[in-house]
Amino acid sequence: MKIAVLGLGYVGCVTAACLAEAGNTVIGVDPAPSKVAAINNGKTPIVEPGLAELLANAHANKRITASTDVSVVKDVDVAIVCVGTPSAETGELDLKYVETVAAEIGRDLGDRDTPLTIMLRSTVLPGTTALSFIPWIEKSSGLTEGRDFFVAFCPEFLRESTAISDFYNPPFTVIGVESPIAAEKPTELLSFLATPAEVVTSGVAEALKYASNAFHAVKVVFANEIARACTVSDVDARAVMQLFVQDRELNISHRYLRPGFAFGGSCLPKDVKALQHYSKSRGLNLPMIDSLTVSNEVHIQRVVGMVKASGAKTVAQVGLTFKPATDDMRESPFVKVAAKLVEMGIEVRAYDPIIDVEKLMGANQHFVQSVLPDLESMLVENLEDALVGADLVLLGTNAADVCETVLSGPAVPVVDLSGSLPKRVEDSLRMRETSSALISSYIGAAW
Repeated sequence: MKIAVLGLGYVGCVTAACLAEAGNTVIGVDPAPSKVAAINNGKTPIVEPGLAELLANAHANKRITASTDVSVVKDVDVAIVCVGTPSAETGELDLKYVETVAAEIGRDLGDRDTPLTIMLRSTVLPGTTALSFIPWIEKSSGLTEGRDFFVAFCPEFLRESTAISDFYNPPFTVIGVESPIAAEKPTELLSFLATPAEVVTSGVAEALKYASNAFHAVKVVFANEIARACTVSDVDARAVMQLFVQDRELNISHRYLRPGFAFGGSCLPKDVKALQHYSKSRGLNLPMIDSLTVSNEVHIQRVVGMVKASGAKTVAQVGLTFKPATDDMRESPFVKVAAKLVEMGIEVRAYDPIIDVEKLMGANQHFVQSVLPDLESMLVENLEDALVGADLVLLGTNAADVCETVLSGPAVPVVDLSGSLPKRVEDSLRMRETSSALISSYIGAAW
């Protein structure tokens, strides 16, 4: 293919060089004459291991050139936007370069005989492609995306100093589009990569980039805070973390990274609180670890606020244990929600097929008595009794039979707190939507 790469910073230079190495004809575009001159002389404008060799080879084989003129998009198959998106002083993302290049591309689209595919690779917040980037191009060109030109958001996952290896071996190849046809050329262009392309909406692709980078930051801060806690007890933090990362079943895995509801149970709340107290008693400042319980409480309060805003007078609370397939209600966020609703004067009909109040004992019994002493009077024997007359259903389990019963029950709003309602059931529930009621998939803590 013939490719234009707009923006010759780290991402743009690496993208241009690697695509040229893959056999494409690449034109790099940048307003800085020095960058353009470097590319046209087979040199690299930036320092990145292996990049000089790639650019020299591409130049020698006449597969890469550069220009300061955006109008080269008139004659290419795909234009890839790699301009910067720096932070403003307020922390807000500055999109001035993205907006400028969108307008410049738009002005040249009318001179083409075939629709241009535009791949936005600059890091932008969710909604930017659909609500800003595409409209900017449409306004400048007078054309319509999905018919006259196509736009895809294709995030990059390149680390400086290992960018070339990262380009050829990405964790995933993601193509975010608003119209399916927009994914065709990006899929073809990136087909040489080891990981097959996954086509999603542009918002999902945009959010994935931020989720990835935020999690990387979380891991750095987490490791450093654990190290500070270890240091005051003369514990070798490096030895701790060296062992920690060997657990690929829970620690470094997909576990706990499914959006759901707040954490609870006998371990996480207790151990987090103990670590928080331990650090404070020794004069340590561990802001991220201290924030865990605060953030967890926000999830609980958010659901309470949703119920209050709905105006519901009677709520069916389906599932009370801190997670399905157990009778453990210690620190259960579902019990805490029910207690807060009762305090607000809302009637709660609770259903959980596992719970038998008379068999509760020890810490489990103590927690229920202290947080929700009227639980026994709130429990109903079957799910149908909980659903009849309810204004709202809080679904705290993903049990298939329970979901089916909720589906076949009265058409009332359902808030999925489990975060794993079967897709088939979710679609069916959405079909039952009324003017005032719909299913809401609550996105909370990974759990």
